[in-house]
Amino acid sequence: MKTLLLATTLRFTPILAATLIEGVSSALGIVMLIGFIFGTICVISGGFAIRRGDTDSGKLSIIGGLIIAGAPVIVKALFVSFGLGASTADVGTFQ
Repeated sequence: MKTLLLATTLRFTPILAATLIEGVSSALGIVMLIGFIFGTICVISGGFAIRRGDTDSGKLSIIGGLIIAGAPVIVKALFVSFGLGASTADVGTFQ
């Protein structure tokens, strides 16, 4: 009985791992999309703040928005620089 259970578990493990990787990749894609949209909104609101005369707040909003919107690319660059280029969520190729 233990052998049958072990054989069944080992047979389904790659299927579960592949399904989990696909699910995590989809979730990360959605998070990156939301972050990009939020970062773009921060940059635009920073531009409006500068136009109103609040330059300090506007500059901080623009810098923060650029970091939020570009976070996936920044993280991918860090992964590649540390030799972990085969990450689950792919945002493009770096040389």
